[in-house]
Amino acid sequence: MKRKLSVAEAVQAASILFELNTGESGVLAMAKKANLPCASEEEKKKLMLEWRAYAHAAVLYGLMAQAPNVVVVEYLRVTQAMLEKLGYSPKEAENFVDGAFHAYVDPMVRTRTQECPAVFFRRLMNRDVSEVPAETAAMVSGVMAMVMSAILDKLEQYEFGID
Repeated sequence: MKRKLSVAEAVQAASILFELNTGESGVLAMAKKANLPCASEEEKKKLMLEWRAYAHAAVLYGLMAQAPNVVVVEYLRVTQAMLEKLGYSPKEAENFVDGAFHAYVDPMVRTRTQECPAVFFRRLMNRDVSEVPAETAAMVSGVMAMVMSAILDKLEQYEFGID
């Protein structure tokens, strides 16, 4: 039997999924293995922004597939607070939503999640996937797919109530 979550519990669970999939040490370890640019503070900041945008969009996609619209809306409402907790200023948070987050949400709402690695490499490195070493593309694409799958699997374990 699936556990039923209230709207508030569902938003909290979604926020936890975001946090679990955006830990800086894990993202940087993946980046180093994939030979992504992450040596300087500027590169780390850009990498983390892109990865957080992807993960936030992936959680939103999972909620759209599993939860009532009210949960999706409430999750979007906590975006500012989640980003503030990560050190983003209000202006940086606005740029995050309008830029990086929107770039990943767009293919997801069209159920074209396979386009996300191309978005990632274009935004992070200003390169097409074909211009990235095959090992790098494979690793990043594989991790993105695993994150998406883990989020969907976790959210599928719950029923969602409408408070």
